[in-house]
Amino acid sequence: NRNTTFMTWNLMHMAKSLKAAGGIPAHGNVRPAWSDGERFDWENPEYRS
Repeated sequence: NRNTTFMTWNLMHMAKSLKAAGGIPAHGNVRPAWSDGERFDWENPEYRS
């Protein structure tokens, strides 16, 4: 099936790109940092803190 072929090609090349880049970056996906209140690239809108 043509759709399966295109999907396979896309997935294989995406996997190669991710592997070359060292995987998916963890920026913003670090659970302990979120628990500590870190909000990546966003200023705290709360004026009292």
